[in-house]
Amino acid sequence: MSLFSSMARRLALTKFGQKALTQSDGLNIFKQKPTTRVYGGLTLMALSYLTGLPALAFLSYLSVKKSQSMIIVVGGPVVFILVHTLFGIGVYLAGQNYAMEVLLWATRRFLKKYA
Repeated sequence: MSLFSSMARRLALTKFGQKALTQSDGLNIFKQKPTTRVYGGLTLMALSYLTGLPALAFLSYLSVKKSQSMIIVVGGPVVFILVHTLFGIGVYLAGQNYAMEVLLWATRRFLKKYA
């Protein structure tokens, strides 16, 4: 018995596994037109990806150019926190419904394959 099969059997016994198996096939939420809030959340998530590494690269450049390592020592964690906060707000705005729908779909596929 493989590890995936035993995990799938245990997961199929849980309430979440039962919900995933009984739910209709497909990702119906993606067939609906997204709201402005969802677009805003997706924009914030994309913005967090687009600003993170360039901001760290710029801080590294300034740190080397001015010969002050404290710029990257202090600025690095600040950028890290800001980018993750921006991403978290984007996920919140985009909605939990999308994440739950995808998780149920992935669970259903996993259970059908291994259980």
